[in-house]
Amino acid sequence: MKHEMKINLINCPWWVRYCPPYMLAYFSTYLRACGYSVTCFDLNNRMYHDVKPEQMKFWDDRDYYSSWENEAFVENLISGHEFDAYAREIVGTGGCVNLFVLHTPSVLISYRLAAKLKELDQSAVNIFIGHKASRAQMAFDFIKQPFIDYVCPGEADIALTGLLAKLAKRKKGDPFPAEKGFISKSGGEITDCGEPDYVKDLDALPFPDYSDFKEDIENKRYAEPHRLDLLDSRGCINACHFCYERLFWPKYRTMSGGRIFEQIVFHTSRFPQINYFYFNGLLLNGNLKVLEEFCDRMIESGMKVKWAGQAMVRDDMSKELLVKMSRAGCVWLGYGIESGSQRMLDLMNKHFNIEKAAGVLKNTREAGIDFQVNIMFGFPGETRADFEETLKFLATARPYISSILASQSFFTLEKETFIRKNPQKFGITEDKHHLFWKADGGRNNYEERFKRYEEFCALALKLGLPETSGVLRVKPDKWFLLGQYHMYDKDYIRAAECFERSSELESKNETTLKLLEECRRRTLKNE
Repeated sequence: MKHEMKINLINCPWWVRYCPPYMLAYFSTYLRACGYSVTCFDLNNRMYHDVKPEQMKFWDDRDYYSSWENEAFVENLISGHEFDAYAREIVGTGGCVNLFVLHTPSVLISYRLAAKLKELDQSAVNIFIGHKASRAQMAFDFIKQPFIDYVCPGEADIALTGLLAKLAKRKKGDPFPAEKGFISKSGGEITDCGEPDYVKDLDALPFPDYSDFKEDIENKRYAEPHRLDLLDSRGCINACHFCYERLFWPKYRTMSGGRIFEQIVFHTSRFPQINYFYFNGLLLNGNLKVLEEFCDRMIESGMKVKWAGQAMVRDDMSKELLVKMSRAGCVWLGYGIESGSQRMLDLMNKHFNIEKAAGVLKNTREAGIDFQVNIMFGFPGETRADFEETLKFLATARPYISSILASQSFFTLEKETFIRKNPQKFGITEDKHHLFWKADGGRNNYEERFKRYEEFCALALKLGLPETSGVLRVKPDKWFLLGQYHMYDKDYIRAAECFERSSELESKNETTLKLLEECRRRTLKNE
C-alpha cells in the first residue's frame, strides 16, 4: 500500500565514514516496503567532501572524537560552511517526517539541523532514534528539546509503522498522537508510552538496499569503498554490568547462517566491487552453530569475500572453528577483554577466564585472523595491583595481538546499567557524572584513570603496537579534559592551569578561553 507521507532519513556528522550508513540503508528499505517514500541524507559523508581539506582530519582521525562534543568547535565548523543549505534541501523534498539516526558525537549537529528544520517548516515532525536515543543514554534529554517531537528508546522497526500510520491521519493543528514505543511531546507535555515491541525473527526482515548510495560507492567517496556493513544479530548473550548497548536490544536474536550468506550474495550481485563486510552486531559468535553454518555456506560457494566483527571470548570457540572462519573469509575480530585481572573480569560479570583467553587469542592468530583487544581503565574496584595485571597481560599476549582499542573515556558510568543502579557494590562514592565519577574513597578518580590510560599506552607503544584506536603518545585534548574535570570538582586553580596548557598546546578556542576566565573569576572570589 502506497502512502502519501514522505520521510527524510538523516545521518549527521560525526561518525566513521567507512561505508554508507547501515541504519539509513536498512530503514529506507524497511519503510519503502511499508509503502512510504524515503529520501536518504548521509550528511556525515557529504559534509566531509564539502569542507576545506585541512578540516577533513576531524573525520579521518578518530582521536578527534571528543571535538565533536565541543560546542565551540561545532559552531566554528558550521559557521564556515553553508550548513543551512542542507536544511533547505531537506525541506525541499516535501517530507513531513525527519528521522534522525543518532551517535554520541553527532548530537550537537543533529540539534542544530533539527532546530533549523523546525524553523523552516513548523509542521515538520522530528524523530530521534538509535542507541544514543535509549533510556540509558539521552532519551529524556532529547525529548526536552523544543525541536524534537518523538524519541524511540529502543528498536524502532515495529514502533515506527504504528506512529507513521497515526501521523498520516493527523490533521493540521491536532496534537501529536502518542504511540507505544515512543516518548512523545505534544503541547509541551511529555508522554512516555513504554518500550517498543521488538522483531523476533530477523530472517523475516528485508536486506538493506544500498542503492541510494550507488553513485558514492562507485565513485569511491567513502573511506573503504569496497566495504558494506550488515547486522547479523541483535542483542548479546552476556550481561556485563557496565554495558548499556545490550539494554537497547531486549533479547539476543540472530539471523540463520543461510540468511547471512544470502545477504552477502545479494549485496555482491549488486555491487561487484564490494568484497568486505563488517558485522555490526554486538557479537558475531553469540550462536556458534549459526556461525559455523554461515562459514560452511561461504566455503562451499567459493566466494572470495572478507568479513569481520566484534566477538566475545568463548572457551568453546575451538581452534578448528577459527580455522574454518578464516577459510570462509574472516580476517579480523574485536575481542572485549577489558582487563587482565580475573578479579576485575568477575566484578564486570564477564564470563571467561583470563588464562584461557590467552589461548583463544593464540588460536585466533594461528588460524590467520587478525584481532584487536579492547581495554578499559579504572573500572570501579580496580586497584593498582589489578591494573598491573592488565599490563602483564598485554606483555604476555603481545605476540598475538594486532592492535589495541584503548578506551579514551577510560570507563564511563552509563545510566540504567547494573553498575549505575548498584553503586555501593562497586565502592562508587560520586556517580552524578558519567566521566568524572569517583570510587575507592576518591582515589579512583578521572585524573588517576587518565594516568593509567597513559601508562598503558606507553607500554603498548614500547611493545610496538600501532598508534591507533586510542593508543596515543599524547591525547590531543588532554589538558582541556582535565580542566573540565577539575572545574567539575570545584578545584578552580588546577582547572585554570589545565585550560592555560590547553590554550597553549592544544587549541586556543573560544570555549577554552571562556572556561579559563570563569576559573580565574571563581578563584578570586574564593568559591
